[in-house]
Amino acid sequence: MKQLLYIIRRNSGQGGAERVAERLAASFSDQFEVYRLWAGNQFNGQKIPGFSGMLWWRHWRYAHYINRLAIYKQNSVVYSLEKGPTCDIYRAGDGVHRINMLGKYGSSKAWMVNPVHWLMPKLERNSFESARYIIANSELVRSQVVSAYPHVEHKMVTIYNGFDEQTFKLSQIDKLTLRKQLELPLDADKILLLSGSGFERKGLHHAIGIVKNLHERGCKAYLVVVGKGDSSYVKKLINQTGLIEFILFKGLINNVAQYYQASDMLVLLTRHDPFANACLEAWACGCPVITTRDNGASEVMKPFSGLLVDDILHKKAIGQCAEYIMQQAFEAPKIAASVEFLTADKEKAAHLEIVNKVFTEKSAEGHKARF
Repeated sequence: MKQLLYIIRRNSGQGGAERVAERLAASFSDQFEVYRLWAGNQFNGQKIPGFSGMLWWRHWRYAHYINRLAIYKQNSVVYSLEKGPTCDIYRAGDGVHRINMLGKYGSSKAWMVNPVHWLMPKLERNSFESARYIIANSELVRSQVVSAYPHVEHKMVTIYNGFDEQTFKLSQIDKLTLRKQLELPLDADKILLLSGSGFERKGLHHAIGIVKNLHERGCKAYLVVVGKGDSSYVKKLINQTGLIEFILFKGLINNVAQYYQASDMLVLLTRHDPFANACLEAWACGCPVITTRDNGASEVMKPFSGLLVDDILHKKAIGQCAEYIMQQAFEAPKIAASVEFLTADKEKAAHLEIVNKVFTEKSAEGHKARF
């Protein structure tokens, strides 16, 4: 009997979880009959809903549709990266919604006016409770899940993200030549990089503050911003600091590895990140990183790979980051070597082990049911 694997994620694109979903679907296609189900795609002659409308409606429609499909069988495994769908394996890469909202809103009740924040806890509970195995991509996420849902602790497995070692690696080209090729400033004393989706959560305003502080210290620094997000919230800050020509927005790009290789530092002072792929990719390219303890990727960070900030809101934090950037010297090969154990192939092997466990368990259950 052919083994079927359904990879569930509502969106398809450049986000971290979306890239994991596409990578898993592609890497498992030689072992299973794989179906990657996302909103807007066709399945069984029908367009999968959840592509348009209010955000809460998209989430609910997609989960409701998936849960009604005839895909929950003995010879199938449903692997979900989305809150809501009933599944065999749930990758909790987004953490716990309520905890994330506490980090964003604090004691404010502003979250209450958004229906998404009422819906998501109900959706994620179904995923946590239906899954045989729950995969956390960091111990940070694992601890959050266990604190919110202690009764699922026995299902938890931690599998760190992996990087494509054919793409993210040390460059054979020097930084100046790379900067010429990418049309980056050649007169820069330092080029900082911010890479990711959702600029406010990734700490764009903090990165701009570091650039301002560096200029005050006589360091001609530029910040290059790649990825997708709303930058309107920092326009006033950029104008006030007079840094318009030093903050460069590049949008979504296909050659992000070259930007890691050409930059002096990745700055990702995130409010919350289960495990920022950008950090792992940067390290693989030999680029040091400044990030926070609220980033699961910090768990694999070495002391020589960058700066770990305890509290970015502390009044001295921005200055300390700037001073660190100016004073530190880094060994790119040593940084790259520190994450050699986190390749995409090793991540795939860990996921494959869990998928095969589910197939084995289902087969045994089916055998018992017949006798």
